[in-house]
Amino acid sequence: MGRLHQFRELLLQDGKITDDEVEVIRQYIRQDGKLDLDDVKLLVELQSEATEVSPAFDELFFPVLKEVILADGRVGLDEQFFLLKMLYSDGRVREREKQLLLELRRDAREVTPEFEALCEEAFAAAETNWSVGGR
Repeated sequence: MGRLHQFRELLLQDGKITDDEVEVIRQYIRQDGKLDLDDVKLLVELQSEATEVSPAFDELFFPVLKEVILADGRVGLDEQFFLLKMLYSDGRVREREKQLLLELRRDAREVTPEFEALCEEAFAAAETNWSVGGR
């Protein structure tokens, strides 16, 4: 079992991310001295798999996502995948998630039509009880 997988499983044993665990996560993602898409992947997985996250997690989560996603000035397709997972995997589209999209759209040097469509769908979605199709 990989180190990352073990780390994620250990943090999510009780389904919650506490303030104390946020500091552990912060140290983990910064241990190599740079933030990258692997860090975003970990954070999004933690956020989407946890049943409860502390406000301190959001204070770490959103700035890291923004920094990594805008590192090259644009929101790429691979980054859009993680945004979709963030938005829809926990069954809620939170206002803070919509705010992140607004910030990304405002601060990106280049936005794609796909990212614009992602934003418009998220902005129009109710916080809960939305549908992404199917039955």
